[in-house]
Amino acid sequence: MSKKIIYKWDPSWGWNNKIYYLGATSDNKTPFWLKKAYLYCDDKIELYTPENSRLCAGSFTNNLYYGSLSYDLYRSRLETYIDQSIFVCDKSWKISAEFRPSKFFKKPNKYLSNIKYLDNLIVPFRDPTPISGANKLAVCTGGFRWGLSGNVCEVESVNNRFSITRETILEKNMRIFDEIERCTFWNEYMFFSARKKGNLQINKIQVAKLNRNGFYSYFGEVKNSENLYGPCLNANLELLYWYQGLHVISKNPNDEKLIFENNEWILKGRKYIWYCYMPKIIEKTSNQIIFFPKKKFKKFIKNYFNRDA
Repeated sequence: MSKKIIYKWDPSWGWNNKIYYLGATSDNKTPFWLKKAYLYCDDKIELYTPENSRLCAGSFTNNLYYGSLSYDLYRSRLETYIDQSIFVCDKSWKISAEFRPSKFFKKPNKYLSNIKYLDNLIVPFRDPTPISGANKLAVCTGGFRWGLSGNVCEVESVNNRFSITRETILEKNMRIFDEIERCTFWNEYMFFSARKKGNLQINKIQVAKLNRNGFYSYFGEVKNSENLYGPCLNANLELLYWYQGLHVISKNPNDEKLIFENNEWILKGRKYIWYCYMPKIIEKTSNQIIFFPKKKFKKFIKNYFNRDA
């Protein structure tokens, strides 16, 4: 029997510097964000979730894992109503606390959600990640599916109790993204992913910087990060990510690092995984076979996917 293919996305640096990621073995046409995902490490499932929920991205501290869950209240071919929560568990993977904002917020909120289902507010609340400072998390909320621009709020976690301490940590010039996902922090910088900035399609990892007022202002894009999504940094600026549309995570994280040079962030040492791109190229070119010199392949890949972005 052939081994099932694991679709992989949203990798994270975990305990003992191991790489964890969301994964699913479904081979149907369901969008990845609607698949029943589990938390994997080395192709082994580490964390299962309740039957009525789907696992979203999370992050690790020394002894804890902060994750997020999606609850599908209604799904059809034309529309989906999703409510979300965050949770915390220890190294035994036992969930000790969960925080679902829709149980507390009843009226539309300009930072969290503008959408109701059956007269109840539903709130996006996912991708928790530590901010500098004890017990503080950044959580992604808002977004076009909930009638708003993307947002990031601040949540405090103390003794298995969560509370929203700031409804936004973003400056006004950051309220231009269709949604904000997978924030990761290093010193005063925040790196994140999005698909649209205003009406402009984007395909690079985005950067914001903490300003004097304590909010994150837009800074720019990471050079050489075309078609990479869902960043996660460690203290050494080694970058994890996944390839948009391909469900393959980064292969050489110890060689691929961010550096700050000439007032911009650059991804150095990026390796192009050619075999990952070929199925997508074949699909998009109607099975036409393309021949070109090997040394021009990197340029072809960049140009091809930039055209689609």
